[in-house]
Amino acid sequence: MTSLNILLFTIIAMYLIGKIYIFLWKKLNFEGLIPSGFGIFLPLIFIFYASFSVGFTSSHLLSYQIITLAGIFYLIDDIKGLPPKIRLSLSFIFGIFISWILIPDNTFVVYEIIIFLLICGFFSVSLTNMINFYDGSDLNIATLIFLTSTILLFYIDASESFLKNLGILMMGFSLGFGLINKKPSSLYFGDSGSFVLALIFLHFTVAYYFDFYKVPPEIIVVLALPIFDVFYVMLIRLYYKHDMLSRNYLHLYQRLNIIYGSFFHLAPQIINVVIVLVFSSFMESYGLHKLASVVFSCIFITPLLYILCRYIFIEKSYFFGDGKSCE
Repeated sequence: MTSLNILLFTIIAMYLIGKIYIFLWKKLNFEGLIPSGFGIFLPLIFIFYASFSVGFTSSHLLSYQIITLAGIFYLIDDIKGLPPKIRLSLSFIFGIFISWILIPDNTFVVYEIIIFLLICGFFSVSLTNMINFYDGSDLNIATLIFLTSTILLFYIDASESFLKNLGILMMGFSLGFGLINKKPSSLYFGDSGSFVLALIFLHFTVAYYFDFYKVPPEIIVVLALPIFDVFYVMLIRLYYKHDMLSRNYLHLYQRLNIIYGSFFHLAPQIINVVIVLVFSSFMESYGLHKLASVVFSCIFITPLLYILCRYIFIEKSYFFGDGKSCE
């Protein structure tokens, strides 16, 4: 199949599966909840593709199988809800497990492996919660996946054809899912989907670290603004002594969605990715290492753009406040 055929097939398949998923969800009547957890289908299409590809090693295939299993476990949270301690434990344990099976033989001594796995476990927990925060508005996660797929398509080595095909699959998934998700309260990526996507990013990170295949470092640009937004809102909530487990509407995308409606809340994420990538290329052209240029650009550009957007477009009581402070 050509790249275009793979893309079109994935879009149609995800759209149809999404419709069936909604029908079955409502048929089972999960306490009147909005259909959620559709994100578990993302690693499933990777596994389906791997069945017809020679680019995957057994450890990579096993990794995506375990990611799918993790999403199915976490689907309970979308249906019934899980206590925070169990959610955190699942995220931490599966993050360690995914990383452990990807570590090449004879790479580390024992204490180095333990440290590495603990870091990966905490990374999994942090990223799962960050992505989960971003599943609260229509097309947020679809846009994040689409931007990731675009980077995989345009910033990889030409020899990494199977990684390029992963990008095509992610693009097809985001467009098929997005066609449904653009309608308010129709279908959510879900807590399980957020967990799955976090583990996929963890997989890419470990693959990049050990140079399994040429994962572009530019992929971290997609996460820059969501990470900074979550960090910024956490500071607000700590300052105003909120219950950190309670729901809030302080995130940039939430305020933009409330004030302007439509899909205006997607603009900062897209703009940030474009500007950071351009600035990173500029830095790299002056001899800076690619990873260093990407990291520096994220650290330099993202906070400036975020603060600027919050200052111009958000109510003053929410610039660094919970809406109850004096303007």
